[in-house]
Amino acid sequence: MGAISAIRTNEGTDAIPLLIDLIKSQIHRGNDLFGVTTQQETLFTEDLSELNELQSTRSAIAYNLMRLQPTDLPQPRTSKGRSIIVESDYTDFGGTFDELLEYLSEETPEKTLARFVSEFDGQYALAVLSNGEIFAARDPVGLKPLYYCSEGNLSAVSTESKGLWRLGVRNTLIFPPGHLWKLQPKHPPWPIRQITPSNTMRGETTEISERLGKLLHKSISERTRGFKRVGVSFSGGLDSSITAYLLSQLEIETCAFIVGVKGHPATEWAKRSAELLGIKAETKEYELDQIEDQLKKCLWRIEEANQVKLGVSIPLSLCAKLTESCGVMNVFTGQGADELFAGYHGFLSVLKQGGERALEEAIFQRVLDAHKDSYQACEQATAPERVKMLHPFADWELITYGLSIPVSMKIESPNDGLRKRILRKACRDLGLPKKLADTPKKAIQYSTGVDKSIKTLAKSRGFRTEDYLRRLFMDIFKDPIWNRPAYACLDEK
Repeated sequence: MGAISAIRTNEGTDAIPLLIDLIKSQIHRGNDLFGVTTQQETLFTEDLSELNELQSTRSAIAYNLMRLQPTDLPQPRTSKGRSIIVESDYTDFGGTFDELLEYLSEETPEKTLARFVSEFDGQYALAVLSNGEIFAARDPVGLKPLYYCSEGNLSAVSTESKGLWRLGVRNTLIFPPGHLWKLQPKHPPWPIRQITPSNTMRGETTEISERLGKLLHKSISERTRGFKRVGVSFSGGLDSSITAYLLSQLEIETCAFIVGVKGHPATEWAKRSAELLGIKAETKEYELDQIEDQLKKCLWRIEEANQVKLGVSIPLSLCAKLTESCGVMNVFTGQGADELFAGYHGFLSVLKQGGERALEEAIFQRVLDAHKDSYQACEQATAPERVKMLHPFADWELITYGLSIPVSMKIESPNDGLRKRILRKACRDLGLPKKLADTPKKAIQYSTGVDKSIKTLAKSRGFRTEDYLRRLFMDIFKDPIWNRPAYACLDEK
């Protein structure tokens, strides 16, 4: 686990000083060891100052290593004359790391990376340096964050935007999921594997429910290979409850991690839900000043003054902090279920105003945009806590199948207070207690009390919530080191 940095410059510009800035800006994602490979040399060091000794070059890739286990290896790794970085929380490749390197070295970098993205699901980003050229790719759902730029004499890739901001880049772009890029100006990443609309299937509810349950069970099973102990970011809602339930059926030690604002009633419900499932629970409640501290950290980490994303990121980061303190490094979430199965209240208005076709299109768009609306912020908020967040509802096969399910099986009418009907049935059929399977949807920012806390903090400072978040963001990124005004990365009013 760590961070990718990659730089390619035009003639006359040394990439090394720029690369060092990228590495420094992502030190919170890994500082156990720094690895750099150029056209001429490879260096692994614990001392950043040693990177200044590298020879001038136009192309270089680097990796900040966060060692969670003794087996975590420094990168880049060399195989058949090319240097490779695999930043991954999970892939369904199935082989050893050495076998993966062999696979990624069989053909040209373009062909190899394209084949890998086409064939394998997971949470990953890849970078390859070969003969002075750099190539990068990202998983097809967009679970691992990756950003890029191509300005003037500079093309670069970074796990987080702030690395590129530090270089003075004004046009930082999200690396599209399932895309491949050869770092060069005027040629953007090109698609390899993307989420596309699915034809609506025909079938009985029972048959579809059974298939859906099998796919969810398969997704969770695949993501637990080799695990003896896991955690669940737990609210007692449908998505986290079925995740915890299926994990507990795999004979893996499963613990529900519950966080919330002190005194918030949903915390007690989550505790009772864990008891109903018969799983251990760890709970921690936070005061308002602690929420503000974490808010500032998350503004730095997710790089946006977005109230909705912060409302999700703060409880997940607090959960990650709690799990790490308990010695758990792999934590499952229910992220992605509401997009795929129409869990959000707003879907009711879409159905009422535009009918089933409009609802189908809205669900697809929410699934397609989930990487920028949810997954990136989740990963960036939690990775510095030395925890991997895994999302079984974001499984490629499950997404493909879920998009083909008739929307009438997800929402019964514009007045459907429960929604996610087919998922609820699948969960009941799998054995989840009806009390939990029929729990109404309540978003994490509301169920933990975090959203209300943000509004309370803003009011106590005499600001509207939006202005309060913007001011905090600008203060955090005001240092000249970022080489740009803080407001430049916020939406203009």
